[in-house]
Amino acid sequence: MKPAIVLTSLLLTLPLGCGGQDKAAVCDSVGGLKASVADLKGIEISSSRALTDLESGIKAIQDDLAAVKADATSEFSSQIDVVETGFATLKTSVGKATTAPSGATLAAAGSAASALGTDVQTLISDIQDTC
Repeated sequence: MKPAIVLTSLLLTLPLGCGGQDKAAVCDSVGGLKASVADLKGIEISSSRALTDLESGIKAIQDDLAAVKADATSEFSSQIDVVETGFATLKTSVGKATTAPSGATLAAAGSAASALGTDVQTLISDIQDTC
């Protein structure tokens, strides 16, 4: 086989799309984070299961955020920092709602969930623009 044909064959087998394997990983993991945040935003705050559902949702987001952070390059570090700050606020709000359930603490948890959703959507948009 001629060298030019070998080189062309090698180039055709390289991963395309999302900029290679690192980008592909972050593109996939951000999908999981998006789904977890959507699930959290869908929780009915006034339901009897709200606190349990919020705690489960927080765990899912924590796991998915860790996966995105592990897969993302430094290119997305500032967006990830914003999401981590919003996640910490949500976690604190849910903790307060768990220890002292009231309309106010549940409303604060709902507001924190909404703010986190906005922050995550920004991160998702930024990552998907590179995929």
